Amino acid sequence: MQKISKQQGFTLIELIIVIVLLGILAVTAAPKFLNLQDDARDATLEGIRGSLETAASVVNGKALIQNVSGTAATPATVNLGNSVTVTAVNGYPQAIVANVNALIDFDAGEFGVVALASGTDVLVYSTGFGEYSTTAPDAATSACSVVYSDSTGSGVRPVITVNTCVQ
Repeated sequence: MQKISKQQGFTLIELIIVIVLLGILAVTAAPKFLNLQDDARDATLEGIRGSLETAASVVNGKALIQNVSGTAATPATVNLGNSVTVTAVNGYPQAIVANVNALIDFDAGEFGVVALASGTDVLVYSTGFGEYSTTAPDAATSACSVVYSDSTGSGVRPVITVNTCVQ
């Protein structure tokens, strides 16, 4: 008498189908959990912040060399060379759109610059970040943006704040 053995386990086809389905699920779900896009956007904003800090230091150095500082009421003009001039308050770039555009070079299709109602802040905001894209926000707390605020006194550096891209 022969024993009839029952099949145990999965067939090769069933195993391949399960692996393919798990692979598809992993590919579609991984970006949601890894959140790499927000990290990339935040890194871009940190780069803009770094550029603004460096530009502010360069302008401050030029202002010291040219012996000008300026006040909020009467900003000084600082000549950066190559026909580029910016206005300065307390030796640092004044928070106006023209200065930010003159100091840093970024893609106009990806970013915009707008003066905030305070009169002492400029907002660099994203226009090409998909779901974070916006048109001229009016708040210093807008997501995916960098806020440049005027120097508040002699020897006081301007405040540059990054508002991260949060979901």
